[in-house]
Amino acid sequence: MNSRTLPETALSAATSLEQLYPLLAERSIGAGWNKPEPAMWPEPKKNFVPFVWHYRDAAAAFESASRLVSTEQAERRNLILVNPIRGNLYSTLRTIVVAYQSILPGETARSHRHSPNALRLVLDAGDGAFTTVNAKKIPMHAGDVVLTPNGSWHGHGHDGNLPATWIDYLDVPLVQLLEPIFFEHHPAGVEPPERVTPESPFIFSFASTEARLALAPADVQYGRQVELGKLALKTLGLYMMQLAPHSPTSTVQTTANHIYTVVRGEGRTVVDGETFEWQRGDVIAAPSWRAHHHVATTDAILFRVTDAPVMAALGLLRG
Repeated sequence: MNSRTLPETALSAATSLEQLYPLLAERSIGAGWNKPEPAMWPEPKKNFVPFVWHYRDAAAAFESASRLVSTEQAERRNLILVNPIRGNLYSTLRTIVVAYQSILPGETARSHRHSPNALRLVLDAGDGAFTTVNAKKIPMHAGDVVLTPNGSWHGHGHDGNLPATWIDYLDVPLVQLLEPIFFEHHPAGVEPPERVTPESPFIFSFASTEARLALAPADVQYGRQVELGKLALKTLGLYMMQLAPHSPTSTVQTTANHIYTVVRGEGRTVVDGETFEWQRGDVIAAPSWRAHHHVATTDAILFRVTDAPVMAALGLLRG
């Protein structure tokens, strides 16, 4: 059947565009020549905004939350760093969510697994804090980076006597957009660990990272930098950066999103002309296509998390 033999309908009988548009809308069809806004644009839109979250605020909030919220009440006692754009309730950047998390001595956080990738940077732990990944009990110390790749059982516990705090980074917003979210509680509640494993493919100790940084060549954009894993997680690139005092890095502008966390030192990051002062434990968001650079005022180490691996795999990494 060709168009000449099709029966006449309200669509084919429309005598004006004003008459045609509502008929198309009733059928969930849009006129491509009359889009409310362009589907493509000359360069990336800057939807997410740069921002800094201060560890001192999280520490103060945990003073209250530790009294008011138990690990029995919540899957995790965490504080989500929500990008302050209209309508956003969860994401830190388009593909990444970041949260401070705290656990008290004697507590356990139940084991679970999920399709998103996750990792954590330890801020304060003392002795006795640990993560269990696939039944391996991994001690955590300040500056360590612990991985929980997608599908890995993981839970947390604390046998010491001081509160432990770390920062979680997950690609949940990306997986939400793609839609294959899966989540499962461990049938035992807390996965019983098989043995203590301070050496593990799931952990990058700060001591070993510092030793590597001392031997790393200087980079104009990121100071002395080492990658943690090659590739540690398929969707997230992980790097430690060491910045010399009063030596500004060159400007970075890329389609990748970047999260910078201060492991040590003080300084500032300038994103699209806006200056963000930082110190240990603070988190800085530099969204996609936002030009930015750093200036340390003391010897500083930053932890950089980026979705560049996703952009590169899709052929969309530019800058």
